[in-house]
Amino acid sequence: MKRIFFPAVLLLLGLVSSRAGAAPNFLVVLADDLGYGDLGCYGNEAVHTPHLDRLAAEGLRFTDCYAAAANCSPSRAGLMTGRTPWRLGIHNWIPMLSPMHLQASETTIATLLRDAGYATCHTGKWHLNGMFNLTGQPQPNDHGFDHWFSVQNNALPNHRNPYNFVRNGIPVGPLEGYSSGLVTDEAVEWLRHGRDAEKPFFLFVCYHEPHEPIATAPEFERLYAGLEDPAERAYWGNITQMDAALGRLLGELESLDLADDTFVFFSSDNGPAQTSWHPYGSTGPLRAKKGYLWEGGIRVPGIVRWPGR
Repeated sequence: MKRIFFPAVLLLLGLVSSRAGAAPNFLVVLADDLGYGDLGCYGNEAVHTPHLDRLAAEGLRFTDCYAAAANCSPSRAGLMTGRTPWRLGIHNWIPMLSPMHLQASETTIATLLRDAGYATCHTGKWHLNGMFNLTGQPQPNDHGFDHWFSVQNNALPNHRNPYNFVRNGIPVGPLEGYSSGLVTDEAVEWLRHGRDAEKPFFLFVCYHEPHEPIATAPEFERLYAGLEDPAERAYWGNITQMDAALGRLLGELESLDLADDTFVFFSSDNGPAQTSWHPYGSTGPLRAKKGYLWEGGIRVPGIVRWPGR
């Protein structure tokens, strides 16, 4: 079986391209608790994910893409560093105020790319420390991000009108809108006005969708009006809500004439939750779910696109 180590791929692409005189941009997008069978391009005929389906059609869809772990923090730590989460001391999801965190001594993709001349930005879920925006543990800027608009774990009280986002160390306060839209708004604003346009960029967008507690805009729930269970309508609508936000971000790359020079990678941190009160989320033909090392817990969607190469 061929194995592709994602952080190494980014660095190799940057090295090869910089030698050729054209360093690529990198957009990494991570969904939260999205299952292997939750997208149209992975065989789900009931869900509406037109933008991700288009991304897969224009790029490469992996059939064997694996997360570094079966739940949030270890998976994200592995993606950020390229190391096995156990070696990082991150063996479970990190509660608020927990002493567990990604050590300042660890080298991340963002640090390496920033040191190589990239503008760097993180928007959305962080979940790599417990003492978020407090002293004593590294924050996103300590791990290589020039600009960050992030939360420790979940958007609170849910995806709608969150109040716990922090921008570059300063709490933002209550916001109006849905998490995926707000995270995308920040990414778009940074692309337009916040970054150094003379530099290539690394933009890491971490959506909360479809992690609980879910909140879905009515316009997306209405797409699933034929489903009897309101919770099921909210779940699938939540995925479509995220897809629409990603579509807007990809459209911004095109409008800024950045799409051809931007390597896009989309994935999920682990499999779907599928709790007794929330049984939705599909692993397709795979066994088990989030929290398990069976395929359904760690085998996730993986899509790459680089139009200009």
